[in-house]
Amino acid sequence: MVARLVAVILGVSLLVGVSPVSAEAYVVCTGGGLSVKQCDTSGTGLAAPVDPPMNPSTGLTPSPPECLDQRADGDYYVVDCSSGVAYWSNYWQCYMGAFIGPKLPPEGAGEGGWYMCTLSGGDYAEVICDVSPCASGAISRWLENPPPGIETLTAGQAGQAMANSFELHAIDIGFAPDPDIVDSRSYVGVPIWMWVESPTEDTFGPLEQVTPLGGFSVTATAQVTSILWNMGDGTTVACAGVGTPFVVAYGAVDSPTCGHRYARTSNAQPGGEYTVTATSQWSVTWSGGGQSGVIPLTTESSTTVDINELQSVNVGSAR
Repeated sequence: MVARLVAVILGVSLLVGVSPVSAEAYVVCTGGGLSVKQCDTSGTGLAAPVDPPMNPSTGLTPSPPECLDQRADGDYYVVDCSSGVAYWSNYWQCYMGAFIGPKLPPEGAGEGGWYMCTLSGGDYAEVICDVSPCASGAISRWLENPPPGIETLTAGQAGQAMANSFELHAIDIGFAPDPDIVDSRSYVGVPIWMWVESPTEDTFGPLEQVTPLGGFSVTATAQVTSILWNMGDGTTVACAGVGTPFVVAYGAVDSPTCGHRYARTSNAQPGGEYTVTATSQWSVTWSGGGQSGVIPLTTESSTTVDINELQSVNVGSAR
């Protein structure tokens, strides 16, 4: 009766979504079931079993090095870490697998996904099903992070993985005066023009990819929304679009889309030049699994400009 009461308490803790009850130390047992035990009674005082942390670069949680199931008698038994379609979670004390089928997130839930929690069998599973009716000892759970071993991503994790897969490059800077021309320079108060030289889908967008991730198809589109030009003199100019390429025939006029005028020479700067940095603000919009989101990314390129001061010359009148 005491063992069954402990099992009921543990079962309730699973249903309400909290960590299973465990002692500070436990006895590891191996065997084919509750009736066969080979127990390590060395009293080493092992910590309660946990799951490894999620790998932030992949969005996946690796399977535990040892999978332990706490049965109704309070002892932990070594079980297979995979049931073939699901993976054991020491934290949740069940086999976790991807939930297949349409199901809305819980009200107020953030990013996450549904997973099936299937118990390993024995008295523990029977008690859980007595507490709350469940089909074949399985309970569905909404989790923000994927459980161990699951190769199915949540929609948000799939979107982030898609964004990370984009090979985005910095723009080729278009600039007047042209820094590629030797001794090219400008002057205080004279208009500077900035633009994106020969924009491509990987330097400006839109760049679209459709990939099956996390058990569903994810569509993502990367697009530069603006470029922040740090002019090197303490000024930042935000420009939308690719800008307007300069043509000599335009003369000394301001750019209609993206430009700047320096108020001081670059004489005091390292190398006698201002360093100009163009930071592209990318927006990766993704959708999949009934969810959507936007992920910001940036790329950066730079150039230099020599700013001098116009000298006035007084010319005497002819006699």
